[in-house]
Amino acid sequence: MIPDVGSGRRAMYLHVGAPKTGTTFLQSVLWAARDELIGQGLTLPMRKLEDHVRAAQDVRELYDEQQYSPKARGGLDRFAASLPEVATPRALFSMEIVAAATPKQIERFFGVLGDFDVHIIITARDLARQIPSGWQQRVKRRRRTPYDQYLRNVLEDPALTLDFWRSQDVAEVAQRWGEALPPPRVHIVTVPPAGAAPRLLLQRFCAVIGVDPNGLDTEVAVTNSSLSSPQAELMRRVNTALGERLTGRRTGYNQLAKTYLAKTVLAAQGGPALKLPARYADRCRAVSARISADLAAAGYDIVGNLSDLEPTVFGAPNGNLEQFNLDANDENVAESAVQAIATMLVQRHEDLTVIADLRTRLHQAQTAETWAHKQRRRLSMVKDDPALLLDRLPRPGRR
Repeated sequence: MIPDVGSGRRAMYLHVGAPKTGTTFLQSVLWAARDELIGQGLTLPMRKLEDHVRAAQDVRELYDEQQYSPKARGGLDRFAASLPEVATPRALFSMEIVAAATPKQIERFFGVLGDFDVHIIITARDLARQIPSGWQQRVKRRRRTPYDQYLRNVLEDPALTLDFWRSQDVAEVAQRWGEALPPPRVHIVTVPPAGAAPRLLLQRFCAVIGVDPNGLDTEVAVTNSSLSSPQAELMRRVNTALGERLTGRRTGYNQLAKTYLAKTVLAAQGGPALKLPARYADRCRAVSARISADLAAAGYDIVGNLSDLEPTVFGAPNGNLEQFNLDANDENVAESAVQAIATMLVQRHEDLTVIADLRTRLHQAQTAETWAHKQRRRLSMVKDDPALLLDRLPRPGRR
């Protein structure tokens, strides 16, 4: 059971999501300033972000080594073992994949935090942006479901029981994670609408964890780049074409398709943003209104404005056609593919140049080693039999 507020003990802030709410940005900025944050009274336990990833995977029991690191096992134990080293009044854990944790998994996590007063932080963004982002994230994880089918699955789910909602129904996530906590220790940080000041989300987040954001460097920030509509559809079609190839997700698909093709090649192209079709506007607004009302009624600490969660941007209908079908038609998808192939050919040329240079250096090193080896062998032979030097001396009549 979590102690009451006012115990005077150290605070542990658990930033548990939601995914695609600026979490990558926040984590990269905060980890880059880890030493400075200690000076401000806040510790990020362990050594690097990946340690929090492994702990989160362990909490969620994500042990499939085809998809996750074998280091997931024991990740929570290692996190717990690092906690006695926390010498500051406050500590922060941040990893969004724990948002969907079950009550039993949450209880296990809380079980290693007995020396802390636990606070929950949930960053929340409007569903008109979250739902399209959710499909993109699934496509990057090799899913092949067409956008229309995905939208039907998500928005025509009356009880919101689909896996998507385990992370994105922020009111339900807050209730699940905050069940054992006083409401003021559950902090809902709203993501500002598009066009807001770039540092506003960081300022809101830092207000919760008691950190002055003014000295934090956002130039080091990493962002989870989004794909445009035709790029995302191209990625989905590539997933279908791959079939059962590149089955090793971490070393195969993740490295080549997700990291290289999606993040490096396609994300650099730009293009029309993926939007929620206008036909789902009423349903999206209704769900959002219910979530905001539940958050307000629960008495949580709202940092920002619940109005930030109101959906405002939708695809523009055109007769019987939706924006996605206009943006991700065969012609646009083909153009994205052509540009991707051109980029990959240039990259392949650069790679082959590097490979050729490395081969030349290796050959030169091997040649030098062979010569040196021969000299060492000759020296060894001479040491064993100095008379061999006589064959090297000039003799009368020999030139």
